[in-house]
Amino acid sequence: MTDINYLKKVEGWDMMNHWDEKFDEDEYIYGTEPNEWIKSIFHGKGRAKVALLAEGEGRNAVYMAKLGHDVTAYDYSRVGLDKTRKLAQAAGVTVGTSLVDITEPDALPHGVYDVSINVFGHVAPEGKEEMIKNMVQIVKPGGHIAFELYSKRQIEFQTGGPKDIHMLYDVGDMRRELEKYDVEIMELKEVIVRRKEGRMHRGKSAVIQGYVKKE
Repeated sequence: MTDINYLKKVEGWDMMNHWDEKFDEDEYIYGTEPNEWIKSIFHGKGRAKVALLAEGEGRNAVYMAKLGHDVTAYDYSRVGLDKTRKLAQAAGVTVGTSLVDITEPDALPHGVYDVSINVFGHVAPEGKEEMIKNMVQIVKPGGHIAFELYSKRQIEFQTGGPKDIHMLYDVGDMRRELEKYDVEIMELKEVIVRRKEGRMHRGKSAVIQGYVKKE
């Protein structure tokens, strides 16, 4: 995997993208506490190799590292990854970071991690299929994939996430995408929850929660 220092030198990566601009402030706009769905699955100490996709400012990556896991955060935002490293340092843990577009084909290594996690990884419609593919392919056989994403119903609530319904997810579409791969869908559901994650995710929310085992 090409490291972040190299990618910073590549033309285009030095320019601030949408997420760089969004994260470019001292405040952690999604907070510093982990997502509640992720906490409900992973709460005991462990030593798994864990990949966080579209990790943003690092709150879930730092949580997993505090549990003892070997963690790498993948994101398209250099600013977000900088904040991830700062948050990890403040927490006294180590989190690896990699600047990458998770919607690109084969952007991530195959069969390397025990766990992949994606929390609110909302991408353009044309990138969804590849993102899901990368999310599955990055884990080893026997590994697990966990995610929480806003469903299309989130448009009703306006408490976080994209305003474009095409960037939101449908639970039936998620099931069909996952079934393309050799996986066991242990849990996949659309639920209404209350989220309080920084100033960007606050209130009643429609989400899709998933927990999948790769065969």
